[in-house]
Amino acid sequence: MRALALLGPRALTKQVEQFRSGDAEMVVLESPAPDAVARALEARPDVALVFGGDGTLNRHLAALVGSETPVIVVPTGSGNDFARATGTPTIDDAKKVWLAALQGLTKIVNADLGCIDYGNGAGARFFSCCTNIGLDADGARRTDQFPNWVKQNGGYFLGGLMALLRYQPLRMQILCEGNADIDETSWFVSVSNTPTYGGELKIAPQASIVDGFLDVTFASRKNFSRGELAWHFPKILAGEHIKLPQLAITRTRQITVESEAMPIYADGECFGKTPCRIIVRPNALRVVQMG
Repeated sequence: MRALALLGPRALTKQVEQFRSGDAEMVVLESPAPDAVARALEARPDVALVFGGDGTLNRHLAALVGSETPVIVVPTGSGNDFARATGTPTIDDAKKVWLAALQGLTKIVNADLGCIDYGNGAGARFFSCCTNIGLDADGARRTDQFPNWVKQNGGYFLGGLMALLRYQPLRMQILCEGNADIDETSWFVSVSNTPTYGGELKIAPQASIVDGFLDVTFASRKNFSRGELAWHFPKILAGEHIKLPQLAITRTRQITVESEAMPIYADGECFGKTPCRIIVRPNALRVVQMG
């Protein structure tokens, strides 16, 4: 077995040492640049161990998808929602999958990814968990300024509460395949591949990484005052918000968002600004799971 270990900024040497085995040859890259990862993947490792959170995985998605290298995500970041969705919510869980892989007792699952295309020649970019535009993106921007220990302990929820106090909703034009078009002042639109984002905020508890769809959650200004939105906001922790009739929730293969330039955040990273088209890429990433 040949493994490539890709370490994020918060991964520790002692965590990597737990995965060393006499049955595997392991190449370790610490906070590698994209070109270094691409070169390492040319050697065709049997598996890539990604030590990090959703942001670390995101930085390497294009290379991992292109090389078709099976992935085990070892959750050492501040947001580990893709690891949670693929069955490795803890480091111990990831280690169990790794040990099973060494014994040939695992399977490969082809997971969906989302893809954001700006249509301006800049190229498209994958995301694994959730894309946020509007209030959610403003909350992610604020969270990004927190120290890591805050991010790991409800930081995304706190950032969202801060955004609720300051964010001013803007007009969006949303074209969602198979659904009625939307053109109105909006609080946010979230496009989810995984059930959770931002450290287990259950924005789309019905979402699946193997169904070939993205799940859209939309809140308009006409349906929610700021106070009403704040009142219902804690329900995201339990996924109870999806019962609110004021929310528009749907599934789609692609969605286009037109607006004045608004920040786009995905997997906790700033991706750019609107307008954009968001599409699902079915079966894009090969993920190692227990057999």
